[in-house]
Amino acid sequence: MRQRDTPSVTKRSPRIRFEFVASQKQSTLGGLPALEALAQQFDLWQKIRALPGLDPRTRTSHGYSPELIVAQLIYCFCSGGASLADAERLNDEPLVRPLARVKKFADPTQLGQWLRQQSDTSIAALWNLNAEFVQWVIDRADPARWTYAGRAEAF
Repeated sequence: MRQRDTPSVTKRSPRIRFEFVASQKQSTLGGLPALEALAQQFDLWQKIRALPGLDPRTRTSHGYSPELIVAQLIYCFCSGGASLADAERLNDEPLVRPLARVKKFADPTQLGQWLRQQSDTSIAALWNLNAEFVQWVIDRADPARWTYAGRAEAF
């Protein structure tokens, strides 16, 4: 079965104006703008774009870009999602699509296909990027925020 040709969908930096108002309703998505700001400060999306082998598409002008798929998964898991179906439900949230500046996120089938197409090399590259991010955070964080009794504490 031939995959349907769709134009390439790439994550872009958001242009959002925030207004803080009193609310009786809380959302697990409220921290995503801070997460996006942190990712931009680290230049995460450009670093993901540059990772070798992360984009298995033969036609990069079609489909979802690796940085958008990674952003969708990060947004999902950092807001309490636990599955690829939860990642698709981000399409129903009015804050999240404008945050990535996309009309629609990938569905679970597309996410699963992208995950299955990753190689040992691309997975190792993601692990290295993860280590680089952790070190970047540690270098900027006040040691009292991540140590206990003078020893580094991580989970």
